[in-house]
Amino acid sequence: MKSVYIRELRRYTKLELSNLFPEINSNQLTVFIRKLRAYGVLRSVKRVSGNLDLSELVSLDKSLIDGIDDSNFSYYLFNYVGVIYIDGYLLCCYPKYLFAYDSIEDKSSCRNLLKQVLKVLHRYNTNSQSIQLYVEDDQSSPVSRMSMIIALLDDYFQNGLYFNTQNIHELNGDGEINWNRTINFIHPLWQEEDPYYLNFWTRRNTIDDKSFIQRIHECLLTICSRELEEISLLDLLDINGVYLTELSLSDLGTRDYLLYRITNELNLEFNSRKQYVLKLMAALLKDSSSMIGADNIDLFGTTSFNLVWETVCAEVFDNKLTNLLSDLPLLSTVKIPPNMLAVKPRTLKDLIEHPMWTSKDGTTVFSDTLKPDLISVERNENVCSFVILDAKYYTMSIESNKVEGQPGVGDVTKQYLYQLAYKDFIEINGIEEVKNCFLMPTEKDEIVSVGNVQMEILGKLGLEKIQVRELPAARMFECYLQRRKMPISVLNL
Repeated sequence: MKSVYIRELRRYTKLELSNLFPEINSNQLTVFIRKLRAYGVLRSVKRVSGNLDLSELVSLDKSLIDGIDDSNFSYYLFNYVGVIYIDGYLLCCYPKYLFAYDSIEDKSSCRNLLKQVLKVLHRYNTNSQSIQLYVEDDQSSPVSRMSMIIALLDDYFQNGLYFNTQNIHELNGDGEINWNRTINFIHPLWQEEDPYYLNFWTRRNTIDDKSFIQRIHECLLTICSRELEEISLLDLLDINGVYLTELSLSDLGTRDYLLYRITNELNLEFNSRKQYVLKLMAALLKDSSSMIGADNIDLFGTTSFNLVWETVCAEVFDNKLTNLLSDLPLLSTVKIPPNMLAVKPRTLKDLIEHPMWTSKDGTTVFSDTLKPDLISVERNENVCSFVILDAKYYTMSIESNKVEGQPGVGDVTKQYLYQLAYKDFIEINGIEEVKNCFLMPTEKDEIVSVGNVQMEILGKLGLEKIQVRELPAARMFECYLQRRKMPISVLNL
């Protein structure tokens, strides 16, 4: 299995893609590109003179979907972080902030970082998304087979094999006494007005470790492990293979029969974990083709790694946006601004005013409002700090005469508006320190102070300038995976 390492949103010419895949000819490469574009993981932008900045890279041109540029007048960008299996290749797409690995032949360090990123993606998907699985009709699962395999193995490592329990009633057995059955079926001895039972019906649960569904589960776990092993993904995903049986699915019956048995089991089983596993097995059976094949493509990752970065920052820095106001570490009992009393806010999120739309007849409607990524409220002795953080998945640089890859003016003004939205709350509660900051990922090992951004027109309103910090992504991901917090003080705002 040949692994090819590709950096997210790096500009590749068709010639560079040819060098990445030397075993395939030009016509095959054209088909290869079209497949990736059909899945939305490869995009095109027209080449222009000079360098493209980030805003131009994000504005991807979709006009070349049915045509491949053979004259190198276009750039091809992988808008993806994760792994892609396609035509015998394993594409390892690493995040765009890892610049150092573009020119390094030995990708072992990059591979270790990608391992960590895949673990983060797995936890993010587990926490924030539900896998849609189908067992009826002709619907297809929108989830890749690779994702379903990882979900099945992960459930096994957490919960073990699928099993059924049987309730067994015994006369004078070792289990718990079943008083209802004992009273109904056994005559007691009476002494005065008190009944005495010399025999008891008992009840115990036994695990049926030879159930048919369990054998299907064992087969699927074994087959899925072999699929991941064959494309060298077990090591990259840091997963142990599960090899439980020599049986094949065909030894148990046809696919339709196995689906029939699983559907019957679903109708009888109401345990949520068991239902999840049954639906997962059914989806894998319906997707009967192996991940491995000449024309197959499969993926595990995301085209929106910015959302993952936001989630990581919010958890690591202990986001208090949805915490109860009464739980905030203020200097005194929380006070609500008079203009918000009618709203009865319970959290910091509720304190942000919603736009009010009024029709000609005087009807008013409220629409969605601003939502910061992360707010921290900290108390150090007699000083209370209100910190507004915004996770930005950008790779920017500030030099003596220019700035590149920076957030747009909309991001800057919105960050100012977050502070303005909380201005009354901050003042009425005697909060002395207010800080504003953008958080960006970096491959470096330490937190870097990049600088700040400010707009004088908004600074006149008494709003703080916005600091910019680059955070070591590997360290942030380690905290996220270990569920550890990081104090705001490390940002040195």
